[in-house]
Amino acid sequence: MKFRLALGAALLATLPAHADLLGLTLSTHIAQTDSEPKASSAWQGDLSMRFKHPIPLVPNVAVVANKRKQGDPADGSSYQAELYYNLFDTAGLYVDLGAGYEGWESANSATDGSNDGEQIYAVGRVTWRFPGSGLGIESDLKLSLSEEDYQANLFRAGLNYQFFDSAAGGLALSGGYQYEDIATRHYSTDNSGAYLGLAYKF
Repeated sequence: MKFRLALGAALLATLPAHADLLGLTLSTHIAQTDSEPKASSAWQGDLSMRFKHPIPLVPNVAVVANKRKQGDPADGSSYQAELYYNLFDTAGLYVDLGAGYEGWESANSATDGSNDGEQIYAVGRVTWRFPGSGLGIESDLKLSLSEEDYQANLFRAGLNYQFFDSAAGGLALSGGYQYEDIATRHYSTDNSGAYLGLAYKF
């Protein structure tokens, strides 16, 4: 028992030295966009949790919840689960690549055949920070791989600023432009506009 306690204490003592290998990031985005066809209200938001670990060949995990109120048949909620690999995390460059599953529920159940949907998609994320600066650029891409009744693609590009990045965590603010298109068997819609994002890395 004493040996196990001593071993546990030793492992805990080594965690700060390897904190950069493990990561939990919580982030949120909100977008004010213009829709085609035109909508009476146009906003959407998401909340995501991303877990990164150092185990080789085992993918990292992310979950995302989305809410849309664009004033079109695609209004509603969706939930995503992703498996991704962190390809680069050095010299200010951070690159993720992976795939995910999205399940979508429309708030407009009166639209025949479009009150739910699901898809498989590819996802990529890139962040590059200017040397010696908290300022950087970012880009996110979600690309549908399904040929089902529901397909949703999303592209974001903008600037981000890292307020601090220490052993206790890091806080970043981002903003830029996004474009999204959604298609089902019965209708299609797209929207674009400005977004704001906030992320905290533990």
